[in-house]
Parts: sequence; structure tokens; C-alpha cells
Amino acid sequence: MESNKHLTWAQRFCSQRECCAQELSQKLQVRGTDEKEIAQIIEKLTHSSFLDETRYVRAFVHDKSHLQGWGPQKIRFALRAKQIPDALIREALDSLDQCAQTEVLRRLLQVKRKTIKAKSATEMRTKLIRFALGRGFNYEQIINTITSQD
Repeated sequence: MESNKHLTWAQRFCSQRECCAQELSQKLQVRGTDEKEIAQIIEKLTHSSFLDETRYVRAFVHDKSHLQGWGPQKIRFALRAKQIPDALIREALDSLDQCAQTEVLRRLLQVKRKTIKAKSATEMRTKLIRFALGRGFNYEQIINTITSQD
């Protein structure tokens, strides 16, 4: 009976939002579910398409890049922390539109430029680069975008 309760809860959780196996496993552990039962629940949910890591990765990449302005490196690290296979991460990141990524970076830098206090152009540039690197964009893309804005 306890097993059905956890399975029903997991089905409801997965139907409300996308999640990965690692997230669901953590949620079930907090609810007091044992490891063997967690593995069975994850297998059932994967088989019935409640849980789909490919679908989760695509949604995660889209949301983080378009809605939160994350670059590919930051997305990759976040997905690795969720124990997503590298092949899925690579596939999802390859599907990102490079022009759209450059536009996101350009907008982020424009907004950030207005809030930075710098004594020189070099200091401004350094602070913008540091900011964009923290957002997960690669150095070459940052330099190209900054140069095109100057």
C-alpha cells in the first residue's frame, strides 16, 4: 500500500512539471521511500513516459537559455550536477541556435553595462567579461559581442 502511495505521488509530481530521475529520487528519499522502491518507481515512470530525460533536458536547456539568459557552459554544469548523460547534454546544446545565444548575450551585456560603475573602458570591459563568463558564455563569443557593441 505504501508503494502505491509513493508511485501515485510521483506520477502526480511528474505530470505537473518536467523532472529528471535524480530530482525525483531526491524527492522520494525525502518522503521516506527506500532505494529499491525508488528504482522501481523510476523504472515504471520511465516506461509509462511520465519521466523522460530527453524531454527534460530539452525543456531545461530552452528555459535556462531563453528565459534566464544562461550560456552553454553554465547549462552543461547544471545538467551534469543532475547526473544527466553527456550525450543528452551535447545533443540538447547542439540544438541551440547560435544567433539566438548571441542575441541573449548582447541583451545581457547591454543591461549590465548600465549598472556597472567603472573608471575606465578597460575596467568596464573586464567587468562585462567576468559577468558573461559567470553566465556560462565562452570567452570568444563574449569578446566578439563586446567588440561589436563598442
